[in-house]
Amino acid sequence: RIANDARLREKISFFLVKDPLPNQEEILDPLNWPQVLFVAGPDVARDPAVILRTAISSIGIATAWYGSIAPFLANSKLLDRATETMELADAGMPSDLSWLSEMSIPLFVSFFALQLTHEAAHLAVAKSKGFEVTVPTLVPSVMTGITSSITSLKTSPKNKQDLADFAVAGPLVGMISSILALCYGLVLTATADAATVQTFPGLPLAILRQSSLGGGLIDLFLGNGVLNVPASAEAAQVLASTLIALHPLAVAGFISLVVNALALVPAGRTDGGRLSLAIFGRSGSQGITFVSLASLFILGIQSDLTLFYFAFLVFCQSELEIPMRNEIDDVDFSRVVVALFAGFLVLLTLIPMS
Repeated sequence: RIANDARLREKISFFLVKDPLPNQEEILDPLNWPQVLFVAGPDVARDPAVILRTAISSIGIATAWYGSIAPFLANSKLLDRATETMELADAGMPSDLSWLSEMSIPLFVSFFALQLTHEAAHLAVAKSKGFEVTVPTLVPSVMTGITSSITSLKTSPKNKQDLADFAVAGPLVGMISSILALCYGLVLTATADAATVQTFPGLPLAILRQSSLGGGLIDLFLGNGVLNVPASAEAAQVLASTLIALHPLAVAGFISLVVNALALVPAGRTDGGRLSLAIFGRSGSQGITFVSLASLFILGIQSDLTLFYFAFLVFCQSELEIPMRNEIDDVDFSRVVVALFAGFLVLLTLIPMS
């Protein structure tokens, strides 16, 4: 009756959940846990803080632009050209750096287009399931351009299955799109002539080896052990000094693959945290969050990127998601299979090459 009464829906929200405070004197069966109907006001979502989110996204766009220019300046020839231009400017002579912006725009656009596939998948699922979400907030990062995009829930999903579909759709579509972009970019890299390769952006060998999936694809397409590191005392120096020239689309695909994989780390209010909540419930997802954060911290010993993301999760994304209208019914097995496949891609992406 409440669900069909528009006037009541505008005044109250109701949620069928497992009893958080059951009678301790009773013998509790985990498969038959007591249920309660939780009643709240019409707005259970957090304050969207539009001004703050807009400011954060503006900084995120700026760092993404910086992240598009930096790989080109890692190319020594392009860096020398830019340095000469800046010296002319310092001397009061005519100078023009528009060539650097023109070279960086394709990388910038490609990266954001891949992030758009992530958000478009989220929006499509939310609309099909009948709940509302906020405009994405771009979280800045000096390492990857953006660390993540936060799309908050404005209204509650119907059940765990709807939340699982929403959570996994964005990162999975984003990772698949990124893999396709990376592969095509590597084909363009492998078939480019020597003069063209000298104008490509470069990524340090140390960054490329932080992803077994991304690095493995680079090794596969470019061959000749391009990411190999000698087993000697010189290895650290090689990692720090070697740059691999890649087509801008390959750079965008590699960075986007890592960003989308990080989004599926099961912690707090991230996409991975929502997927964990849908499959394991609130109590189970808290344990999963602890294991995920510990794993990220350990990986962070070898990877500055995962250590930065660990800090981002701890300080910004540690809370659980708003309740679903029905938190009793579990997801079906097909969602578990999709989650396992997505988790496999995440592990391949985030575990460094040996």
